[in-house]
Amino acid sequence: MAELHYRRLFGEVRDGYVQQATRGRLSDAESREWARLDHAYRVMLMLLAGLDGELSELAHRAWRELPEGERVAIKEEARNARHGFAQLFAMTGRW
Repeated sequence: MAELHYRRLFGEVRDGYVQQATRGRLSDAESREWARLDHAYRVMLMLLAGLDGELSELAHRAWRELPEGERVAIKEEARNARHGFAQLFAMTGRW
């Protein structure tokens, strides 16, 4: 439990430093990535992040329309998914 708390805390601190270092340029990249992401994957990330509400409708929002806390939670889940899916090999092959 404490590990998850500190992982989120460090993620927020890291995101803050990235924001300062890039002077907001990276947040524009985040907006573009969110816009390109398929609707189903947006819903999945929101569900994993623990967001409440009608996720199918909320997933149509632009990245900057999401509250900061929700964006942080979604980014954390995206990082977790990237790490988790990197472990797949046999399931992603085309043979």
